[in-house]
Amino acid sequence: MTEQQKLGSLVEGSLMALITAVVGTLAIWFLPVKFLVDFIWGIPIIIITKKYNLRTGLLTLGATFFITALISGPVMTLLLLIELAPLAAAYAILFKYKKSPWTILVVGVVVAVISDLITVLGYFYFLDMLIVPTEKELGMLVEQFVSLYTGLGIDINQVRDKVEAAIRLAIMLIPSTMAIVAAIRAFITYIVAVRVLRRLNYKIEGLPSFSRWQIPWYSVWVLISGLVMSLAGDYYKLGTLAAIGKNMVCISAPLFFIIGVSVVTYFFQKLKGPKWVRVLFVILAIINFNGSLVLFTLVGLFDPLVSFRNWWREPMDE
Repeated sequence: MTEQQKLGSLVEGSLMALITAVVGTLAIWFLPVKFLVDFIWGIPIIIITKKYNLRTGLLTLGATFFITALISGPVMTLLLLIELAPLAAAYAILFKYKKSPWTILVVGVVVAVISDLITVLGYFYFLDMLIVPTEKELGMLVEQFVSLYTGLGIDINQVRDKVEAAIRLAIMLIPSTMAIVAAIRAFITYIVAVRVLRRLNYKIEGLPSFSRWQIPWYSVWVLISGLVMSLAGDYYKLGTLAAIGKNMVCISAPLFFIIGVSVVTYFFQKLKGPKWVRVLFVILAIINFNGSLVLFTLVGLFDPLVSFRNWWREPMDE
């Protein structure tokens, strides 16, 4: 890289750092926009790393921290970077070295989950604040909820028991809920990054079409192990074991549901017939949502083992 190119990379990196700092400041001062900022904050860093090198990307990240800290203060800036910078850095490196889409996405999900966990601990350590509701706060919600049924002739104690059980389950599932939210952030950020890089004329390999999504056969053991641990924990009154099992089920069940929808979509695309038949199928699936939820999850659970699409691919594609 010539001196002129180095100067150009520094100037462009500084501009990207300024853009990223402005976006980060918006997330700090205007919380309603943070949901959108989470998906785009790291894009400038990914771009500058892809265009030049990892050193320029890290310098851009450092400049971003410095500018944002001047505007919003070092503590809030540090917490923002703990949450968003690891994912941006991981994607920047993986896109730079042209790793496969699934590798990028899996690493991104793992990094996002870890960074979110550290962020929660950071809020508690630096600000003495929990960003997840406590059991006391949720207990107050129980009383507010139960009070709505006063005078309606409903057994208040029965309502309270059911609401308290639901709240205990919600508290137990906070780790898996956070993991799912982090995975969604990693996935959407990946999609945005791919689209932006392609707009800039970079050749980026994308994920296969949704109807071709598959997961390894051994992934079913996550759900099976979770179910076994949950049942055993409830039966033998082992709260920790039951909590781990329920969180494993909560994390893996949506994944198998998505794979099940992918399988159904594959066969749905192969159906030959009038369009109204497909529309009717979608309407019936929506109306009977609970049944569809169970059916698609079961399909997704067995697909890694029996590979439904491989069974029927040849005769249906002819």
